[in-house]
Amino acid sequence: MQLYKNFFKLVKSYKVAIIIASFIMVIYGASMIFSAPYVVDKNEASATEKSVDYGKLGVLFRDNDGSELSAGIRAMIDKYGDVEDDKTSSEETINDILYFSISDFFVEVPEGFQDKIDAGENISLNYSSHSQVSGRTFSFVNDIDSFVNTYRSYRAMGMDAKDSVAKALDVTVSDVTFGVVTEKKEVQHTDAHEYATYMILNYFCFICLWIMGMSIASAIIAANKKEVSARIEASPVKPGRKTLAQMAGLMTCAVVLVLIYTVFSFIYAGNTNMMSKYGWVVVLNLIATTFYISGFALLLSNFRLSAGTLSLICNAAGLSMSFLCGIFVPFYLMSSTVQTIAHFLPFFWSGKILNTIYAGSGMNYTFSVGNIFASLGVQVLFGLAFVMIAFVIKKAKQGKAV
Repeated sequence: MQLYKNFFKLVKSYKVAIIIASFIMVIYGASMIFSAPYVVDKNEASATEKSVDYGKLGVLFRDNDGSELSAGIRAMIDKYGDVEDDKTSSEETINDILYFSISDFFVEVPEGFQDKIDAGENISLNYSSHSQVSGRTFSFVNDIDSFVNTYRSYRAMGMDAKDSVAKALDVTVSDVTFGVVTEKKEVQHTDAHEYATYMILNYFCFICLWIMGMSIASAIIAANKKEVSARIEASPVKPGRKTLAQMAGLMTCAVVLVLIYTVFSFIYAGNTNMMSKYGWVVVLNLIATTFYISGFALLLSNFRLSAGTLSLICNAAGLSMSFLCGIFVPFYLMSSTVQTIAHFLPFFWSGKILNTIYAGSGMNYTFSVGNIFASLGVQVLFGLAFVMIAFVIKKAKQGKAV
């Protein structure tokens, strides 16, 4: 108990860093609450448009087929927008182009597309767009698919490929409005409280690492200094109890953070679909997240790091995982390689749970209790790995293990 109390005495001496981190947490939360209504209003306004202005569309087009049909697809797109042929850009480059709205769409015709259409096989074009849920996306894709289906019909009637393309170009007319998409967007973005809460919870990983890693871990490092450790080792206390006391102190701080975010979420957004239906998932996710971040902080505290070095490590880890795991940039815009790498990082599993229970995330994950607990389990495994490594390092330093 004395070691546990001593932990908080040391934490108190680093109260300035904790206050600064807490202040940043509050400012970020307030900014999300303030900006959420404007973001929601903008989304709903764009969802109520009733016509499609293709003249403003920029389209990257990649033709891997070189057929009459693919040439017809390009000709149709060219009628509605500015088309730029692309043959060499990487997936990551294309994602960047779409994310920064340099182009609106990327359309790729797969190899053998016309032959498979003529044979009656199921095959589709590859579409990519930054606005995954928008009227323009729905209408544009619908028109191109209608053109391909019209071509398929003429081919079934016995026309050759060239005539089928020409006929399909003549009869395909865009008359799609935004009605279907309007309904979907309104369902996803009606509540500003839900959107703000989602954004605040989404950044919890980074904020928690900042507080636990840069502030609380500093207190543990201070406790591990030679002069302080010598006093503890001179007392009738087993060495392992020191690490347990430090972990208990970390978990106490984690509980405080979880309570703050839980109380806020239920008070501010308790009547929203996300919190009323999946509030228990939010709480479990907060607990699992703080657990592995506490383990990571305990691991860092085994090394005699200066405040500057500790800050550098936490910022590097937090920022890199935030970018790679879809916290700073929507995950669906990442390349397949980055998405694969993200699965090996703990922030991904925290974010996956939030993206599952929030309809407007754009990820369209299917909710199931099994998937939720699998994601929670991975986070717990990360935490246990960090704690075990911390114990091994501690014992090695004490000469108890090789």
